[in-house]
Amino acid sequence: MNQRPDTPPPSSLSLPPPPDTILVVDDDVATRLLTSRWLSRAGMKVVEAEDGQQALDIVRAQPELISVIVLDVMMPVMDGYEVLARLSSDPETAGIPVVLLTAHANDEEDVIRGIQHGAYDHLAKPYRGPVLVARVKALVEKRRREFNVYSRLRHAERQATTDPLTGLSNRRDFERALTRESAFAERHREPLSLLLIDIDHFKSVNDLFGHAEGDRVLQLVSECIQSTLRRSDHAYRLGGEEFAVLLRGTDSSAALAAGQRIQAALKAQPVIFTTGDERTITFSGGVAAADLDTEFVTRELVERADQALYAAKRSGRDRILHEERPLVSVGE
Repeated sequence: MNQRPDTPPPSSLSLPPPPDTILVVDDDVATRLLTSRWLSRAGMKVVEAEDGQQALDIVRAQPELISVIVLDVMMPVMDGYEVLARLSSDPETAGIPVVLLTAHANDEEDVIRGIQHGAYDHLAKPYRGPVLVARVKALVEKRRREFNVYSRLRHAERQATTDPLTGLSNRRDFERALTRESAFAERHREPLSLLLIDIDHFKSVNDLFGHAEGDRVLQLVSECIQSTLRRSDHAYRLGGEEFAVLLRGTDSSAALAAGQRIQAALKAQPVIFTTGDERTITFSGGVAAADLDTEFVTRELVERADQALYAAKRSGRDRILHEERPLVSVGE
């Protein structure tokens, strides 16, 4: 492990930058270039899309970057109203302000239709450049204020549910997630597995090398856990040297494989302590699953995994057991 003892772990708790890009969507090249030029001259960062699908692809790739969308209504294949509808239906893009450019901005029926689909403003073609700039600037500021409020709320929530040493979610977030994932598994009859991890002989690390070195071990374990999981899996530090991993859509065999990947990652990164001593970090693991064999019942999932974990510790450590029946034994 190359990280210095006094180096803080990477943090995901810093506030993200506000969105700063205007997306101009128009199938007419001349209108698109003119719109982009007006906005660029006003100091705004602009990207362009020539049709609705391209616009959706750009926004969905990085919705956090898009501040305002200037959207033509009349486009082939997918018109502006359809683009609006798709943006509004996605929670990640629904809050992005959209200005509609239309030849019928003064037509009451078209204005109502745009509002119903989520448009913030309308401009009639041909439009006056200063009016376009003023309206877009107003929406940029609105988006920035809303984004700042939302980011601070999210930041406060992450601080309350994140372990500051490892960057993993904490026990509070684990208990909330377990309730949510259990309900999902039982409602949809999809497997859910829980892997509990307890670092072997962790107390001896603190006793022999000091708590700063113990912190390095905790960070290493968290990094190995995160590096081996899928996006749908979630890891937590429950406290001390104990970790948990919730694996949605995962039966006991796949949960075992996930644990083995973490074991392999740790064995590939022995820790060299400041004293020069080298140690391979191992853990005892317990797996419990709500799957077809258990009729997707999630009741007492933690207790079942905990029993398996302590059975693994009693039988020699450095191994993963599943609810009283061994799935794997590694080392003695």
